[in-house]
Amino acid sequence: MSRLLLLSGGLDSSALAAMVRPDHALVFDYGQVAADAEHRAAREVARELKVPLTHLRVPAGVVAAGLMSVGVDDTNVTVEGTAPEWWPFRNQLLITLAAAWGVTRGFGEVLLGTVATDGARHADGTAEFRAAIDRLLSLQEGGLRVSAPAADLTSDQLLTRSGIPEHVLAWTHSCHRANLPCANCPGCIKRSEVLRRAGLLQ
Repeated sequence: MSRLLLLSGGLDSSALAAMVRPDHALVFDYGQVAADAEHRAAREVARELKVPLTHLRVPAGVVAAGLMSVGVDDTNVTVEGTAPEWWPFRNQLLITLAAAWGVTRGFGEVLLGTVATDGARHADGTAEFRAAIDRLLSLQEGGLRVSAPAADLTSDQLLTRSGIPEHVLAWTHSCHRANLPCANCPGCIKRSEVLRRAGLLQ
């Protein structure tokens, strides 16, 4: 079964690319503020790992919220219990777009870079969400499946297990606010903590 990876250019999806070597990867510009940096990171990671990559632009800024959206301040997240970087139904949207692109190109599975801690911050990082969207896609034309091979691992465990070279890891981008790391958004803070736990940052 041909596997298609959602590659954001961040630590988790890049490490997963190194670990499973998917048949192809997709990086999306859906209107997020760091789209250029994510594209650049995904392109270089894919090149280093010799994974074919396609860049798709599907503007969805009109439904945006939170830190990752252009022209939206940090207080624009109005749904109770959501994290500052929450973008409504983002993973559901990207999985659906990946499946729509992949189903006519012979892919049978969409891979997600979800890790064990994602469900604590976002509903679309939970096992329940993955099971539901996997079931939904499997019922439709093409019968695609969805899986998250690193869902039982923490980010630092994934980095270690993946064997991703440090020079490849250096290309990754995690900032939610900008194309240059801001160093204090949730993405940048998580990146520093993960690299420190993995012994890659003092």
